Amino acid sequence: MTHRATAIAATIVVGCLAAATVFAGVRLLRDDRPADSATPDARAVEQVANNAPRTSGSDDIVTFAGIADIKFGDTVAEVTAEHGLTKHQGACVMQFGDLTGVDPVFAQDRLVLLWAHAPVRTPEGISEGSSVEAVRQAYSDEVELTPPAGSHAYPGIMVRQGDAAYLFLHDGTTVRKEVAGYADYVQRLYTDGFGAC
Repeated sequence: MTHRATAIAATIVVGCLAAATVFAGVRLLRDDRPADSATPDARAVEQVANNAPRTSGSDDIVTFAGIADIKFGDTVAEVTAEHGLTKHQGACVMQFGDLTGVDPVFAQDRLVLLWAHAPVRTPEGISEGSSVEAVRQAYSDEVELTPPAGSHAYPGIMVRQGDAAYLFLHDGTTVRKEVAGYADYVQRLYTDGFGAC
C-alpha cells in the first residue's frame, strides 16, 4: 500500500513538474517574440524612449501641415516630449531624436519651418535632387524667386497653399535645398536668411 501511494504521489509530482515546464516554455516563447510583432503604438513608444529612428512611410513625407504627427505651430515643449528634440553643442540646428531627414526651425517657441533632406519628399515626390522641371510640372501655381544682384543665394521656387508654403532652392537644373513651413517664414528665409545657418 505504501509503495502504491508513493508511486501515485511521484506520478502527481512528475505531472506537475511537466505542466510547469510546458507553461514556462510557452511563456518564454511569448516573451521572446520578435520586436516587429509588437503593436505599432508599442514600437513607436519604445523607439522614442530609445531615441531610435522610426521607419514609418509617413516620416518621409513633408506636407504643408508638417511631417508625420509633427505640425507647424507645435511648441518646443510638445515636440521635445513627443520626439526627443535635442541640440548638440556647436550644432546649428536642433534635431529630432526619432526622426531623420528634417531639421526644425522655431520662432517664438513654435515650429515654423522644416528643412527637408532626401529621402524626405513632398507628396508629389519632390525632394533634394529632383529636377527643376519636375517641380514645375508638379506645381502649376509656383512662384519663381530670383536672388538679389550680387547675392550668392540660389534661385528659388515657392509654392503656397493657404498660410503654408514649400521653397525649393535650385541651381537652375536640380533642387539643392527644400524647406516647408509657414509662408511668411518661408519668404523671410529667402529674403532675410531667417532660420538659415
